[in-house]
Amino acid sequence: MPTYQTLSDAVRDMRARGFVNTFTIQQRQLFCSELSIPVSPAQLTLLEKHHVEAHDTTGHREIYGFRTMDNKLGIMTDTYAEYAPEEFEAIVGRYLRQAPRA
Repeated sequence: MPTYQTLSDAVRDMRARGFVNTFTIQQRQLFCSELSIPVSPAQLTLLEKHHVEAHDTTGHREIYGFRTMDNKLGIMTDTYAEYAPEEFEAIVGRYLRQAPRA
């Protein structure tokens, strides 16, 4: 699995490798803006997890690479966890703790 130094390096490389969708939390659910649909966390498989430097507020970020049940690849960061940690944990926490699969 690649190792990245910064969030921008990770995003750029993951996008180039096909992780073209973005998963965020909107209205208390996961949402994919490119597909314009809500996504159940149960429909996601964690493929990659990276800890990187980010010179915004915390100094570091987690970035996750997911695959949906219909084989769409996307990324999500832990940015939302900074603003609403309980909601982030309730919605996606257990899926983010699973071991990345190849």
